[in-house]
Amino acid sequence: MAKFAAQTYKNKAMGKLQHQSFDYLSLANTSGVIRFPRDQKYYQLTMTGKLLLVTILCLMGGSAMGDDIMEGTYNVTAFCTAVKTGTQLGSLETCQKYYVCQSTGPVVAECQSGYSYDYKRSTCAVSSQVDCYYGVSEPCAGKNGTWVPNIAVCGGYYYCNNSIAMPGKCPSGQTFDSSKTACVYGSCSSNLNESNETVLTSLCDVVPPNQYFGDTKDCKTWNYCLSNSTGVFLKTGNCSNTNNQDAYNPATGQCTYNSTAVCSRVTGVPLSSVSVSCSTEGEIQASDTVCGTYSVCTSGKWVAKSCDTGYYYDVRQKICVLRQAATPQAGCNRCQFANKEFVNAVNSDNCSTYYYCNKNNEATLNTCPETYFFNENIGACKPDDGMEAYVKNNGACYGSSLTKTTDSTEDEASTVDA
Repeated sequence: MAKFAAQTYKNKAMGKLQHQSFDYLSLANTSGVIRFPRDQKYYQLTMTGKLLLVTILCLMGGSAMGDDIMEGTYNVTAFCTAVKTGTQLGSLETCQKYYVCQSTGPVVAECQSGYSYDYKRSTCAVSSQVDCYYGVSEPCAGKNGTWVPNIAVCGGYYYCNNSIAMPGKCPSGQTFDSSKTACVYGSCSSNLNESNETVLTSLCDVVPPNQYFGDTKDCKTWNYCLSNSTGVFLKTGNCSNTNNQDAYNPATGQCTYNSTAVCSRVTGVPLSSVSVSCSTEGEIQASDTVCGTYSVCTSGKWVAKSCDTGYYYDVRQKICVLRQAATPQAGCNRCQFANKEFVNAVNSDNCSTYYYCNKNNEATLNTCPETYFFNENIGACKPDDGMEAYVKNNGACYGSSLTKTTDSTEDEASTVDA
């Protein structure tokens, strides 16, 4: 391995790597300093009671990125340019592996035997306590009375009965959502019956939730994986031109002035080159971002369609309906066609989330105080005792109920309306 200056970064799981004047790498953390010979590929270390196997990648050319690290459609190298240095990303190949993003690119690391990487908590934990199924031969090990995904089959799942996996499959036009342990309306991003390619179906499958990150298609776009009781949803927005701060800076997590340094990640190389193929003729898929847009599977390809002005695609009725009555795809921007500054976000839990819509119809997500719901008609948060009457005529809050609690669990695998 050529000599290189190890980039300093802070990370609670890995401590700090430092360049030394001798041929050793030192790892400094609260447990002290541990040194390893440079000519070994794997380094075994003990930190805060957990054993990790760390693979140090050969990074050539100073701070320049090497060849892209790809896992099927998932471009790990591109993804690392869009997140804050030190961010950890999950792997789609095995539950034991993960990546640490440095300014020079991703560094791969592995959890010890019997442990899996929990990307939602950015740590290694006992495998039976982690919802990860990539490369797992026994997905039901240590589990009972619950459902887990069968990642090899579109819409497939297993029911775990005392560690025994009992296979099943969702109805046509539906996929299994592991965050809800239920079948939901949707489609697979690639035809798993015809391709063995590993597919990143959602950016939120690898990046920690409740964390902002950028994009490689342009400098103004930001992404955010919102985690709530109904699952994890991708939110996407843009930095506005207010005060000329129209560039998103992953290092600070804020919009700032456009500069070469801030926008160096914009290469046009996608974070995930998700396939556009489909397998079921006539199948419909709602847009995750634009409420009035949906796609129809036509001759093996997804073809985008748009509802008329003032209409959204309703995921329950599978047709375009008037905006206020429609229940669109969770996470889509309800500022579209709105004539108010403050509008409901799609929320089937407690109707408490809402958007502020600027003049460009760009949305900023907000949440009402506890025991309040958002009333779009008056543009304000109101006490929960009026929510059930409001929900009847406002599709964005379909399913919201005062009887729901954030720690409720699914009693059985069933179809739910996204």
